[in-house]
Amino acid sequence: MKKLFLLMLFFLSSFCMAKQLILATTSSLYNTGLLDKLKPLFEKQYNHSLSVLSLGTGLALEYGKRGDADLLLVHSIEDELAFMQQNHGVLRVSFMYNDFVIVGPTEMSVPSFNSVQELFEYIFQNRLNFVSRADESGTHKKEMQIWKELGKTPSGSWYIQTGQDMARTLLIANEKRAFTLADRSTFVALKDRIDMKVFFENDPQLLNIYSIIVVNPQKSSKINYEGALDFVRFILDPKILKTIKEFSVNGTRLFNLLFEPR
Repeated sequence: MKKLFLLMLFFLSSFCMAKQLILATTSSLYNTGLLDKLKPLFEKQYNHSLSVLSLGTGLALEYGKRGDADLLLVHSIEDELAFMQQNHGVLRVSFMYNDFVIVGPTEMSVPSFNSVQELFEYIFQNRLNFVSRADESGTHKKEMQIWKELGKTPSGSWYIQTGQDMARTLLIANEKRAFTLADRSTFVALKDRIDMKVFFENDPQLLNIYSIIVVNPQKSSKINYEGALDFVRFILDPKILKTIKEFSVNGTRLFNLLFEPR
């Protein structure tokens, strides 16, 4: 009985010593379930308790600026570089990617297009229902970049702004029988719940790169800098990179690596 008590005390002490690590990330990545798979692997290997905040890239970066997160996993290159240049982060590593796709109702038929701008122009001119995340996420920023390149400012009843994450936005687009810009991974993860198809894909400008950023520990005395560095080591471990590469939903692999593990 005494041995059992000591064993329980040892495990309880080990658990209590685990330090919380706060990861702020984009909801489009969170919705795929990848982090649910990686979390127990990380916690088993390192003495940190991982808490994941699903916020969208824009808000995740704001959390980093305030020192309310230890590290970020985001996908908006221009904003990430600005974050680093302003000394909010001390380390940034891009390591995986998927891509954006434009999806819409399966019953809809449109001409073929040579670029995503041509499709957006067609949607704009014909006032076809379009659902926007409108949440300053990486996906929303990509959408707004395309409208800006066209010199268009979408508005009106056909342009539906959700302020929601990628999964909820896809469900709303499905309900409204509308088009939307989505990351392929979330679309694949929800494919069994929606009646939508891809209308445009495989354009180099729709590449969606994910980076991990360690927040500058000078932002707050609460920042778990050691834990953040441990998570970077974890992500770049060849075994974990292989796990990411092989991660699939509905039989489809969701992510590609920017470099092959050795």
